Amino acid sequence: MENLPRTCAPNSDALLLDGKRVAMHIREQLKTRVATLHQRGIIPCLAVMLVGDDSASHTYVRTKAKACESVGIRSIVRHFPASASQAALEAQLDAWNADPSVHGVLIQHPVPAPLDEAALLRRLDPRKDVDGITPHSLGALVAGEPAFGACTPLGIIALLDAYQLPIEGKHAVVVGRSVILGKPMALMLLNRHATVTICHSRTRDLVSYTRAADILVAAVGKPEFITGAMLKPGAVVIDAGYNRVEGRTGDVGDVAFESAAPVASAITPVPGGVGPMTVAMLLHNTVDAAERYG
Repeated sequence: MENLPRTCAPNSDALLLDGKRVAMHIREQLKTRVATLHQRGIIPCLAVMLVGDDSASHTYVRTKAKACESVGIRSIVRHFPASASQAALEAQLDAWNADPSVHGVLIQHPVPAPLDEAALLRRLDPRKDVDGITPHSLGALVAGEPAFGACTPLGIIALLDAYQLPIEGKHAVVVGRSVILGKPMALMLLNRHATVTICHSRTRDLVSYTRAADILVAAVGKPEFITGAMLKPGAVVIDAGYNRVEGRTGDVGDVAFESAAPVASAITPVPGGVGPMTVAMLLHNTVDAAERYG
C-alpha cells in the first residue's frame, strides 16, 4: 500500500500495525467499486440476522450497518427475539437466499441456545456467505478453491500485506482454534506458504511454541494472556482478542501490549488493529458478491 505511515508503538521500536488506517484505505477503494455497481443499477446489499438481546451483538451490528452506509452498501437488519423458533429463522434465510437484491447475509454470532446456529449456517447459500464461516466456505479454504474468507483472518492477512510483512517461509503460531478465527487463520497462513502451528487450551508447554513464532496470532479469548516473555524477539504479533475487564475502560486484547511491544518487531493495538479490518473485509466480501452475482 503506497504512502502508508510507519509509526512505532509507544515506548518501543515495534512497528504499529494501524488497522484503522488500512481499513479506511480499503473503504475508499470500495466506494469506487460500489459507484460503478450503482451505475449498472446494482445496489450491494447486506442482510443481517440478529437473534436475542446480547448487547455486544447489537453494538457490532450497528457498527456494521454504519460502515455499510459509509461506502454505499444497503443494509437490512432483522432482529428476532431469543424466543423465536428455528423454523422462523430458517424461513427468513430461505427468503434472503432467494432474493436477488440481497447479495450477502450475515448471521450475527452468537445465536442463543437452544436455537441451532450450525443448522442456520448450513442453510445459507454459499454465494451469500460474506462472513465466510459456512461449512462450504471453510471446506473451500481447505481445498484451496474460491470462496469467501472468514472476515477476521482475511483482515489480518490484508493487514500483513499492507505493511509488506512476509508470510512465506515464516513460522506462524495461532493461539486459538475457533471456527470463525483460529482454524481459518491457520489455513490462510498455510495457503500463503507459512509453516503453521495451532495451539489451544490443552497445549502443553505453550511458551515453547509461542517463543518459536515469527508471526504470532493471539485469538484465545483471555485478556492479556500473551506477555512479552512468551515471545521470540522480533516476532510480528497480531492481537485478535477483545475482552471486557471489570474496572477497566475499553476493550483489552489477548496480548499484554506494554510488555509485548518492546520484544516484537511489529504489533497491532487494541482497539484500532484487527477490529477495523474485520469490518472492512465484510464490506469487501459483500461488494465482491454483488460484482459476481449481481
